[in-house]
Amino acid sequence: MFCRFFSSILPLALAILSPALASAQQGSPTNLSNPPATSPPPALAPLTTASTNALATTTVSNNPTAISTSAPAIVSAGMQAPVRQAPGTERSSFSSIHVDGPYIAMTFDDGPDAKLTPRLLDILKERHIHATFFVLGQRVQDHPEILQREIAEGHEVGNHSWDHKALNKLAEGGLQHELADTSELIKQTIGKPVTLMRPPYGATNPRLSRAIEKEYGMKVILWSVDPDDWKDPGAAVVSSRIINGWKQSGGTKPGAIILSHDIHKGTIEAMPATLDALLAKGYKFVTISELLALESKNPAPTPSASSSSSPSAPKSSNSKKHQS
Repeated sequence: MFCRFFSSILPLALAILSPALASAQQGSPTNLSNPPATSPPPALAPLTTASTNALATTTVSNNPTAISTSAPAIVSAGMQAPVRQAPGTERSSFSSIHVDGPYIAMTFDDGPDAKLTPRLLDILKERHIHATFFVLGQRVQDHPEILQREIAEGHEVGNHSWDHKALNKLAEGGLQHELADTSELIKQTIGKPVTLMRPPYGATNPRLSRAIEKEYGMKVILWSVDPDDWKDPGAAVVSSRIINGWKQSGGTKPGAIILSHDIHKGTIEAMPATLDALLAKGYKFVTISELLALESKNPAPTPSASSSSSPSAPKSSNSKKHQS
């Protein structure tokens, strides 16, 4: 009897429960055969020319430049490589000069420093070498007497901005202060106008360099030899990099413009051996303006060590070095 009752109500029970079971299966998170539909990810907008240019121009190295504690602080970034110009275009800046003799220019940035620059001037004077100093306005303000000594001893002075800001990041008002105010102070200090300018970090472009020459009357000078001496790698390393070159730049060749900084002790310590080695190779040191005036269509070959018999080379390691 019970079996007969159960078989009679079973179809009715199944009819009632089937819709509920189907609904529960559709909403279950463990139903792998029919997973819930998801919205597709939003499509990414393609990069435009403007966006890629913006990315390219906002990449800045952030290596700090250590400076002397006796001078005002300089906000610094990593040094940039000189901008290469397309063949056949008018030169807006100079990183080396084609010359027909063994002429090179030694340049020093970021001074004057109260202690180190006078030491460097003594080293240069002993060897009758003239160099070019690219100075900061804020340091000239503190040590005008050092600038006056540089001029009195035959060196050349150029503008390196007021406080070492990257010029390609400044508006016109900022350029006026960094360039015009610095040039005016230098002129008041040495009694003649400034005609050369080196942008901090080498941060320039052809348009900016031409504007600096047109609006402020200064040629933009970069470099071909960079020993990275601002990172204080040691005197022996600085000397080797200047003479022989390394992965960052080539070594000294005729027409080279050599970059160094007269605010680092290691750089000053490297100079006697560096200058003596270059003199022994037969190189002749000139200022930047003199190097520009020596430009030739026929570049000279690089002197070899065998040229140490040159009259300008020292007779012994203890003799004084003379530069003609």
